[in-house]
Amino acid sequence: MKRVITYGTFDLLHYGHINLLKRAKELGDYLIVCLSIDEFNAIKGKQCYFTYEERNY
Repeated sequence: MKRVITYGTFDLLHYGHINLLKRAKELGDYLIVCLSIDEFNAIKGKQCYFTYEERNY
């Protein structure tokens, strides 16, 4: 089984995110998607519409 992992903020999920996830899934049998936490986004200077807890629901 080939596993593929990707990560992102995925705040206000849109078609670009969906396309990225579809392409990543095509690379293997199992897709793992990780979400960036709010503290990491703050370091990068990003402000999210939804909190990590809301995006992780």
